[in-house]
Amino acid sequence: MPNPLPTWSKSVGTLLSHPGDQPPQHQVSLTVNDGVIQAIAPAETSDHPDWLALPALANAHDHGRGVAPFVFGALDQALELWLPSLKLSPPIPSYESAALAMARMARGGVGSVMHCHNPASPNVMEEMLQVCQAARDVGVRLGLAVSMNDRNSLSYGHADRLLNLLPESDRSAVEQLWNQPPRSPQAQLQLVDDLAATCSDDDRITIQYGPRGPQWCSPELLEAIAEASANTGRRVHMHVLETRYQREWADTHYPQGVITYLDEIGLLSPRLTIAHGIWLKPAEMELLAERGVIVSVNTSSNLRLRSGLAPYRQLVQAGVPTALGLDGMAINDDDDALKELRLNYHLHAEVGIEQSLTLSHLFRSHRYGATVVTHRQDIGTLEPGMAADILMLNRAALMADVVPDLCDEAALVMARGAARYVDSLYVAGRPVVAAGQVVGIDEEAIAADVRHALTHPPDRVYSLQPLVQRYQSALTQFYGQGWHQKHSDNA
Repeated sequence: MPNPLPTWSKSVGTLLSHPGDQPPQHQVSLTVNDGVIQAIAPAETSDHPDWLALPALANAHDHGRGVAPFVFGALDQALELWLPSLKLSPPIPSYESAALAMARMARGGVGSVMHCHNPASPNVMEEMLQVCQAARDVGVRLGLAVSMNDRNSLSYGHADRLLNLLPESDRSAVEQLWNQPPRSPQAQLQLVDDLAATCSDDDRITIQYGPRGPQWCSPELLEAIAEASANTGRRVHMHVLETRYQREWADTHYPQGVITYLDEIGLLSPRLTIAHGIWLKPAEMELLAERGVIVSVNTSSNLRLRSGLAPYRQLVQAGVPTALGLDGMAINDDDDALKELRLNYHLHAEVGIEQSLTLSHLFRSHRYGATVVTHRQDIGTLEPGMAADILMLNRAALMADVVPDLCDEAALVMARGAARYVDSLYVAGRPVVAAGQVVGIDEEAIAADVRHALTHPPDRVYSLQPLVQRYQSALTQFYGQGWHQKHSDNA
């Protein structure tokens, strides 16, 4: 059970209650009671004149990677080739990996994290409990999607063809490492229920169904998840149409359209978050908007894994609630959500003088992101009655060379914001970051342990690399020959 929620009052130099939508307020007092903003009022003096207060950010899609995958040889490349290389990671406890990732996010202004758990061992429950403990210790809100899948572990269909592209001596090893027998839909749903029951006493943690994606989940599993979500009200978080190969596979196996199929089984609802959605079609975006589905755009990851560019602007124009995620693959490997805000703004903006993507849209995406994580509507703005999830930037440093009274503060955060300007972060009124440092864990001590694991890996890391490379070569041939586009009853 978390400690009682705090009560405090602080006066700040500048406050952005709704960045991009409402003008800044200057020299105001913030009163927090029991983790909720009780009052915002003018202040005669300011305790923190150099602080710029704004709502804490939300990372709407992530995997809690404490280390950058490229450090163990998982180099940026197409997703289908990159995924097998994650097996090269030296063993790092789930707690340490998640704690490091969440600490970096917090130092970059993130108060809510959507974690899609990728199991690293058969003891999945213990791993997820470690992730939950890491979130508690760092102090962020956590949405945890339990990974659920039951098909196509080796390739998008036609595993026999994929195996035939490998040397005969590799086939057994590839199956053993990447094609473990799946659990039944009922067993997977029970795991979600069990984890939710274990975490039920902490309202900072929300457990969600996490179907990995249509190509990895049978219709039986997806339909069972849709029914369970409708019965329990629990959110669903799913990768959908991340790559061209996934789009081509889906068009072969769901001729009515994979989004239409998800609607037919009742999965499209305001409880669903779709991660990526790069290859959505206009009519599919309209359907998602009608159903209130949130889409998490993960731009850095999509660039690095050669997936394409999500139709962020078109999603906004269609009325789809759109959030932003780091996906453990920020462009600079720093989990800096402020920089990611800027990347999205410039990369998705209209060419020329049109301005269909505004500051309001970008900051509003973080409000939707808080809903993705928490399934709540009282997080994401600074006003009485809202949760006290507050980011304090060092305004003096941010504006050290700025001509006074000319630059809008929200525009300046977009143009220059970065983790180095974060002074403090509060979640439910509790301090998470102070003077730029995470207060709940010894981040450097954990980082030292992880560095030791990386620089003293077991022999299997080196011996496995040639097998990974041969598997990647077979996958290149498999997708190049279009096997994923050939219908299979078992795919």
